Amino acid sequence: MWFSWHNLLQLLQHPFITKYEHAGVDLAAFVRSVFDPTQRMKDLADMLAIHYYLLFDGTDELWKHAKTLYREDSTLRFSGKQFIGPNDIFGSLSDIRSTLAGDWPPERLIHVVEKVQCRAHGQGGVAIRVSGSFITGNQFLICGDGVQVEGLPNFKDLSIDIPSERMGTFQEQFIMEPGNAIGRYFIAKQELYIIQSND
Repeated sequence: MWFSWHNLLQLLQHPFITKYEHAGVDLAAFVRSVFDPTQRMKDLADMLAIHYYLLFDGTDELWKHAKTLYREDSTLRFSGKQFIGPNDIFGSLSDIRSTLAGDWPPERLIHVVEKVQCRAHGQGGVAIRVSGSFITGNQFLICGDGVQVEGLPNFKDLSIDIPSERMGTFQEQFIMEPGNAIGRYFIAKQELYIIQSND
């Protein structure tokens, strides 16, 4: 259906719309009352985990888009060092990614996300903690309850014994902050810890 500007103006002048014009209705407050902020925060945490690890464990073509998750003042802490800005962070994460990929690309160390936790942080931000294991494989997996990614195998359908396959573990914390556009978040701070298995 096609509307002209005239139709839009007529719609905006409809009595249903104009009867609240001077009532002091706060649209932002209304939206906050309709949406469950806790569920929204959990959804954001799940979306970040899925998106980030699909990029990290994905193809080089996809990985290059990870740089857009960071701003100039974003920071990454890893192995006692701090990296600042998208170029520095992307370079460091690319080095880590290459190390995990090894010399035989079809089988490399991949993330198995086992737990995603989140809490509110600052004004509109979210702190997200992700933990899991590294196993040898060819694609990122989620084995925690509640999240299933379309197009990825359901972990429960796979016969993978994580404890026996575990090559190491990881813990990663992200501080997500809202950007300039509605619904756009950036990674403001990131901390990564990798522990190699001694088996």
